[in-house]
Amino acid sequence: MLAEIFRRSGLLPAEPARAPDPAFAARPRLILLRDALARAAKQLRSRWNEPAVFFFDPKRQAELEAARAKPPDRFAGLADLIATEMPTLLAHVEVRRVARALDGFSAAAVALASHCLAANDLADLLTVPDDEVFLALTPHTRTGVRLHVRGAASVAQLHRLLAEPLPPAPSPKKGGGEEQTGNASAPRSGFSPSLLRGGVGEGFCALQLFAPAALLPDGTLPAGFAGCGRWLWPTQPLAMVPRVNGERVVLAAPSVVRPAPDAEVRFPTMAVESEVIQTLNPFQVAEVLSRLAGRTVPVAVPADAQTVARAA
Repeated sequence: MLAEIFRRSGLLPAEPARAPDPAFAARPRLILLRDALARAAKQLRSRWNEPAVFFFDPKRQAELEAARAKPPDRFAGLADLIATEMPTLLAHVEVRRVARALDGFSAAAVALASHCLAANDLADLLTVPDDEVFLALTPHTRTGVRLHVRGAASVAQLHRLLAEPLPPAPSPKKGGGEEQTGNASAPRSGFSPSLLRGGVGEGFCALQLFAPAALLPDGTLPAGFAGCGRWLWPTQPLAMVPRVNGERVVLAAPSVVRPAPDAEVRFPTMAVESEVIQTLNPFQVAEVLSRLAGRTVPVAVPADAQTVARAA
């Protein structure tokens, strides 16, 4: 109270103006956008309303299409509304949370995705797995980490996030030395921004990511191209990573075909942040692998793992 009196009298400097909360400020605009999306979705024409005339001759059909007057873009106004809100949605995870929480917002964007390019971008953005936990395991070394991720839209960005906490296993030492396993990386506190704008960038992790269904009964992954049907490609949306018991799970092995390090990401201007919340020991990894495989998996990798993998 005294501080306020002193400020009014000029004895103390005035407090700096506080910036409005971006999510609170964006909510009324997002409601208007949601309503506009819902109205546009109701006006979509049935897929059976085909033109009265259709030629099987491509030349005559092209002449017919050229003779018709092109109708005005009925989604032009809606695209402008979406374009106005996209920079805020890309810049603030809180605004994306508000948009996902609005009843009917995501469903209306999905309904219009095939008719309006801006609505398609909006629908893809709303599917980005913000603030989700990703469990990444390397069965061949019995190592793993849990990451809390936000802002990553593609599998290529997950590759980059795993470069430090989950490096590929080193090659066996020459002269009969044993292969080193394990990961000494300790959990980091707080979110750390990752420079993933425009592509994977330097420090690309030479790992091949698999869906959990690729796991073999002995707790290993198929060698070579045997498991390519379960690969997660860098260009795929990160939302393609399956959920298992409430968290998204990926399995990793040394890459067979190294993806291009400049793989394009879906939303390159969106900041990506991650936090290592747990580094798993071999016993914890074996426990998770046992649940995925549906049978007990040994803590140590079987000596004939490569033979079993090739036979599979």
